[in-house]
Amino acid sequence: MQRSFSLLVIFGIMAAAGAWAVAAWAADAPPPPPAVEKVPPEDAEAVLGQRILDHAGKTIGRLVDVLVDGTGQPRAAVIDFGGFMGVGNRKVAVHWNALQFNPGDPAKKIVLNMTPDQIKAAPEYRNVNQAAPVVTPADTAPSAP
Repeated sequence: MQRSFSLLVIFGIMAAAGAWAVAAWAADAPPPPPAVEKVPPEDAEAVLGQRILDHAGKTIGRLVDVLVDGTGQPRAAVIDFGGFMGVGNRKVAVHWNALQFNPGDPAKKIVLNMTPDQIKAAPEYRNVNQAAPVVTPADTAPSAP
């Protein structure tokens, strides 16, 4: 009986030591590498600093910021219109859906679906610490319930 008890204690100690060794090894093991998805250039494009064009292909501004919601989804694009070397420029936040992205077309990568009158009438985006006045053209406005 004494021998059975001793063997039981020895096996218990060995099991605990083995579990500790496995746990210590697992803690020191490097994390698995992250999954990597390759996105071809015709399917995606870096947008910050890109020229914003009108439908005729004329440059009307530059995309300088993207406003995202709490889930990380883009809600608005801040476009810097006009000016020369920062003088006389005007920033406007436009609804994300007002932009048309064409990553495979170098001549018209980003087109703004707004008229010049809509852009002129839009409120200026000035203070990043306040709610942004986001211009929502009629065709991108959320439908009423």
